[in-house]
Amino acid sequence: MNRLFGTSKQEPPKQQPPPPQNPQQPKVLDLTEQQKRSEAKVKELTEQIQEIDKQISEQYYKAKNSKGVQQTTAKSRAVMLLKRKKMLEQQLGQMLNNQMTLDQVAFTKENIQNTLEMAQAMQQVVAVQKEAFKEIDMDKLDDLMDDMEDMKFETDYMNDMMNRNYGCDIDESELDREMAEIENDMNYNAFQPQQQQQQASYQSLMGQKQVYNPQTN
Repeated sequence: MNRLFGTSKQEPPKQQPPPPQNPQQPKVLDLTEQQKRSEAKVKELTEQIQEIDKQISEQYYKAKNSKGVQQTTAKSRAVMLLKRKKMLEQQLGQMLNNQMTLDQVAFTKENIQNTLEMAQAMQQVVAVQKEAFKEIDMDKLDDLMDDMEDMKFETDYMNDMMNRNYGCDIDESELDREMAEIENDMNYNAFQPQQQQQQASYQSLMGQKQVYNPQTN
């Protein structure tokens, strides 16, 4: 039967496209590592320049204290060392500029990081405060404030009642008269002992006169 009617050709399986490859992410440079490398390079160049200065001094003294071929050789070496020193000084200047740029970038990065952390902290605090406010019933709080105001009013009223001055109707002329009587009594009481003492002295004196009176003898 397959020979009479034939069979449909089977299509070859479709090949699946390869998974897309992730593009390579640019490598993030570590500023701290770059700063360390820059500092190490600056230190290395500084030491090389110091060593060349020593060599230049040696060649200079050789040229001053020698003649002929030795003097010419010393001068040539000194000139070559000066050229190398100039190249190293230029390289050192570039490295110092690069180091300053790295310091500025690191400082800016640190400020941005600090700002982000502060913003995140503020967001967290605001979120916590919002959740706390949800737990507060404003109607109950309003009622509580009204109750406190009523209690304050009642307390003030009670204090006014306790401090109220219950005055009495007093006749000022009657008070003056009573004060005068009290003053007279005090003067009288103070005068009585003095009068009694005078009377006793007088009686004692009269008794002495009677004892020494010659008529009685």
